[in-house]
Amino acid sequence: MSGIKLIATDMDGTLLDSERRIPKKNAEAIRYAESKGVTVAVATGRDFTEAVVPLKEVGIRLPLICVNGAEIRQKDGDIYSQVTMSRSLYRRAADILRDEGVYYEIYTGKGSYTEDEQKGLQIVADIMLSTGEFESYDQVMRVAEARFKEGAVTVTEDYDQILNQGVSLLKLLAFSKDGSKREKAAERLRKLGSIAVSASASENLEITHVHATKGQALEQVAQNMGIPMNQTAAIGDNFNDLSMLKAAGTGIAMANAADEVKAVSCYITGANTEAGVAEAIYRMIDGN
Repeated sequence: MSGIKLIATDMDGTLLDSERRIPKKNAEAIRYAESKGVTVAVATGRDFTEAVVPLKEVGIRLPLICVNGAEIRQKDGDIYSQVTMSRSLYRRAADILRDEGVYYEIYTGKGSYTEDEQKGLQIVADIMLSTGEFESYDQVMRVAEARFKEGAVTVTEDYDQILNQGVSLLKLLAFSKDGSKREKAAERLRKLGSIAVSASASENLEITHVHATKGQALEQVAQNMGIPMNQTAAIGDNFNDLSMLKAAGTGIAMANAADEVKAVSCYITGANTEAGVAEAIYRMIDGN
């Protein structure tokens, strides 16, 4: 692992703790990496607006791979690249989700939107329950409701009202507690051929253009920086991290990661509730 020059870390379930914040130890480790000339980037399913919130809280600015690789942002927030979904592709995907009774949200270049706030809250709760430790479901819902108050997701009566404004469409985030509905929808979506389907929690589907994955985005960031892939590392916990863990020279799974994620990783670090990202960074840089 010596010679690592670029580390990409997922957010929810990886860099963030149960409260969706960056632990002090992780922030300190990122600053340490930067002092050693190592670039740390975030690779998340979140859009830019929501991704920068935890970073701002600890006073850190990092390059960002947002919306599962559909958008790459530089440290200052400027867009480096976007891989969008066409309206025709969106229509076909949306028809499948509606036909299977699977709720979805849209992620755009101007933020994320829901047509159903209560189902939107369920998505947040699902992600949090999959990536953190909580004393009660009420605690989860309090944090989820705060997400809407902060404006991370905007409620709209009709997605077409947003899309007809000419905004770029980056991702659909779908949710259903019915596993058979999710699996059938995912199978039909993959048959469209231009769709990448992954997941960031136990009951959701993350749907992007086939060329919008964290792995492809990591390769693009590394190429732009002149860093060979054998000098890159990636840290993650869920299925939407698989592509970058496979692409990176060193793939690292969290202790709380899905078994499929651990299977493709070089080693396993601590859990997100134990600042496992910090542990991994120090190990990569100092070898301990």
